[in-house]
Amino acid sequence: MVLQAQEEECRMKQTVYVDVLLGTNLFINYFLLLSVSKFLLRPVKRWRCLLGAAAGALYALTILVSIPALLSFAGKIALSAAIIRIAFPWEGSRSFLKAVLSFYLASFAFAGIMLGIWFVAAPNGLIINNSVVYFNISPLIFLVLTVLCYVVLRVVQRVTGRQMPMELQCSVTVYLQGRTFPCLARIDTGNDLVEPFSGFPVLVVDESCIMEIPLPPPEQCRVIPFQAMSGEGLLQGFRPEKIEIMSKGKKVQRENLYIAVSKTPLSHGEYQALLNPMLLD
Repeated sequence: MVLQAQEEECRMKQTVYVDVLLGTNLFINYFLLLSVSKFLLRPVKRWRCLLGAAAGALYALTILVSIPALLSFAGKIALSAAIIRIAFPWEGSRSFLKAVLSFYLASFAFAGIMLGIWFVAAPNGLIINNSVVYFNISPLIFLVLTVLCYVVLRVVQRVTGRQMPMELQCSVTVYLQGRTFPCLARIDTGNDLVEPFSGFPVLVVDESCIMEIPLPPPEQCRVIPFQAMSGEGLLQGFRPEKIEIMSKGKKVQRENLYIAVSKTPLSHGEYQALLNPMLLD
């Protein structure tokens, strides 16, 4: 399908192929969602990622019309929220807003790169309108760009050290009062719970896991507020001597943390603790 788009800057008509427009923006949004997934250490299923990218690709049709800047900005924010809601499972409002912000910033950075290409190289067949990018390129070049973007993504991962864990489970050993107790923990990528005064990250542990170990006296404990999908609440917390985390064959020791005791079972036996990803940094 062929349509005519007019660039306001140069007052020239240029042919836009709708299949190329949708395919290009499907790829771009898919790549941006993968970037958000890698950066936030949040797993994403491919089919959900594709659905989210497809929603963004449909928005690309707005390149064919003129939209006021303010309305375009509001539409971009609403679109980012919709794409993230489609692509990622719900893990609370804070995690959702963090993902939306990350996606919007990634989109903004990508648009900046495209503007740089426009001003430096001024390639034929490149249109940017309403924050939508259109390339009129051959399938071979498109494939090469796909591979290059994947390579760049992997390089950024390694440089920043933010690797998506192959498994979201790890073994944790807690040292307390000269005793140890092991537990299986889930790496909770949406968990940014910290003790409010010290700022130390919090490991949430099922009460059944530490029933045999006497807790520190009340004056050595802290009350840690938390917010979950079910509402807000308070958890009793204390500082252990240290913990050891075994994840992907690597052992990590941490001392500056708090352990919060959950009186409600965290799972149906799959794990006994929720690990703040900050403890792996």
